[in-house]
Amino acid sequence: MIFTVKVRNLYSYLQGLILCSGFIWHYASPLKYGPKYIILYILIAYAFATMTFRWLRKIRVFKTDYLIYTGQLFEAFVIMLIIRYTGGIESQFFLVYFPLIVFISVYSSGWRAIFGIFWYGLCFMLAVYSGSFSFEFWNIAVIKLGFIWAVGSVSFAVAHQMKASENKLLKTLDALNERTWELESSQAQLSNIYETTRALSGILNLEELLKEILRIARNIFRYRHCSVYLTRPGSDQLYLYANLQNDNRHIYEKPTPYNRDINSLKYLQDTGSMLKQLTESGTNGISKSADVPMISRGKVIGIMQITPESGGAITAKERKLLMIFSNSSAIAIDNSMLHKKTQELTITDELTDLFNFRYFRSRLADELRRADRYRQKLSILMLDIDHFKNVNDQYGHQTGNIVLCEVSGIIRLCVRDVDVVARYGGEEFIVILPQTDREDAEIIAERIRETVAKNYFQNNNGSREIQITISIGGCTYPDGTHTLEQLLEKVDGALYRAKSEGRNVVFFTGSEKKRSTEFTV
Repeated sequence: MIFTVKVRNLYSYLQGLILCSGFIWHYASPLKYGPKYIILYILIAYAFATMTFRWLRKIRVFKTDYLIYTGQLFEAFVIMLIIRYTGGIESQFFLVYFPLIVFISVYSSGWRAIFGIFWYGLCFMLAVYSGSFSFEFWNIAVIKLGFIWAVGSVSFAVAHQMKASENKLLKTLDALNERTWELESSQAQLSNIYETTRALSGILNLEELLKEILRIARNIFRYRHCSVYLTRPGSDQLYLYANLQNDNRHIYEKPTPYNRDINSLKYLQDTGSMLKQLTESGTNGISKSADVPMISRGKVIGIMQITPESGGAITAKERKLLMIFSNSSAIAIDNSMLHKKTQELTITDELTDLFNFRYFRSRLADELRRADRYRQKLSILMLDIDHFKNVNDQYGHQTGNIVLCEVSGIIRLCVRDVDVVARYGGEEFIVILPQTDREDAEIIAERIRETVAKNYFQNNNGSREIQITISIGGCTYPDGTHTLEQLLEKVDGALYRAKSEGRNVVFFTGSEKKRSTEFTV
């Protein structure tokens, strides 16, 4: 302790003062040579012992406190000899006991301080005892002994209080330092989490965003397990979108349903109530994992379920950090879904949910470049509903819209996942068939034409009584075309030829017409 160290430093100066005083007394004393030189030898032995103790303290053979305490007891014996040979009870060297007993009372503690005080008093009595117990002896010796013990007791009491105050102050400082360190650590951790999670808002692709969330959960938070469950628009059902198990991360292309109802969380106003309900309904407070609501714009969009790497219980501090991470992830996911929805609205037709003409042109340009690079075939189908105006006039535009939507669904069912279906305008549709030659394209076109012709379409009253046909024109790239405009002009000509041949026909450029004999309008 600081107080004890300072006392130990002053102790060295006291030892030097005792030696200097002794040598000065030796040269200035009028005593005879016998006692005078005995004192000199005692001082030399004391100086040698002092240097020996310091050397032992330096090489750390024994504990420093033990060596200093032993040295103080030895000094009491040395002072006893000096008093003995300088007049006994008449010697003034007994005054040296006062600073020494103050030092042993202050430096030591407990039974060692009490024993030191008793030992100094005993040494003093042995120094002044002359073989008889006269009244004068008791009068002087007891008074001096009382002073020695009184100084030692007061010093011990004062030192005890100062040490206790120092201990209390040091504990307070330690607690303050610990709180300061925790605050700095929390601030650094929050700053790190803020910078890390802020990067999530810049990721608009949901799959990449979920990968980054799992990476942060593992590398930054050191979670052993992390699962992200999200709701879908118009439903409170949870679906598992992403999962982290130790170092294994998995993003689900087709999210799996999760049997957990979060409908009641919508009516809770604070996060604490949400956490309590999730704990009670999910783990009953026994599991070391935690379910945390993912909140964006005041709405619960899912749950983040985590387990720390240590497997221990999650502290209140960890829950706060987890809530920050969970809500930041929720906002980023919500933004990603909103971006996707916005993007879909800009490239899809609002009525049929097919791609719009603008996206079709962009995609066709990409597919033409790919076909040129890899020297692959590319086919285009242009489709038109026959006499669609009659449907609108007879059944109304609402029924016409229903028919358009159902025809869109039939076209999508008849093509592959890699094919691009778009609404060209009005009742016209267009299909891009990558890596498809004319023969395969004719098969797909005939499948669409036949399915539409056999289908009964719904009117606005819900009954299925409408039958229609569709005309299809097609061409295959390159087949004499060099640009996108030439390709569209050619397929448009093929559609015109199909309609001029009586409708309900598939016509490809460079081939004869193909007419259905099963159903005509």
